[in-house]
Amino acid sequence: ASAASTSALGSNPANLAMGRLYHVESVVGYVPQHTNFTFGASILDSFSSPVALGVQYRYLLGNGQYGHSGMDGRVGLAYAFSEAFSIGVAGRYHSFAREGQQEGDTRGPYAEGVNFDVSLRLTPVPGLHIAAIGQNLIEYGTPYVARLVGGSLSYTFENVLTLAVDGFADLSTFHDANGSLRPEMLLGGAAEVFTGEVPIRAGYFYDSGRGIHYVTAGVGYVRPEFGIDFAWRQQIVGEDDTWLTLSFRYFVH
Repeated sequence: ASAASTSALGSNPANLAMGRLYHVESVVGYVPQHTNFTFGASILDSFSSPVALGVQYRYLLGNGQYGHSGMDGRVGLAYAFSEAFSIGVAGRYHSFAREGQQEGDTRGPYAEGVNFDVSLRLTPVPGLHIAAIGQNLIEYGTPYVARLVGGSLSYTFENVLTLAVDGFADLSTFHDANGSLRPEMLLGGAAEVFTGEVPIRAGYFYDSGRGIHYVTAGVGYVRPEFGIDFAWRQQIVGEDDTWLTLSFRYFVH
């Protein structure tokens, strides 16, 4: 619910219309256990027109043995009817392939095609954001583009402390033995303290379908001209899975 600027493209496109911004971002991610890399870039313009526009591209470089590789690109649009209400939609093209396919296996990529997200954001009082979000609404039968429906709530105290909770239902990944769909929950919570130049973040995430728990942390440095963010995500139940992400954002307006 509190995602803003280029971060809203992947999580809540309605928030692209929050503020009058022109931001450019580059990002790189690393998974040390699997030696996988992610590279991406985003542009957001909510300054030039009443309709905010965001564009994002991401490339996943796999290790050739397991996991997946590929790319996705998306274009997001948002319109704010007032400071209290906005809607957004993001169209997406994705192409993800399995790593380590055996010779003669012609089943192709996990998923390739178009998809879209929709969301709305309500701010009934200053600092309180409520979001309803649907992601990957076209089903491809793969967990890499799972159909998610849910919402998010955040509240910011004195522009310093932000608390947020997210809850989603996975409506495409898991099935019972008889083939019927078994919805599972994705739940998360986080806090951010912002000193005016340094944001510090910590969070927790639970995936009921896979029985996975994660903890997350992040720190950044923000100036009027640019911002730098570093984030860490660690799986604490199950496999030893670590994600590291570094991003740089340039503020034109």
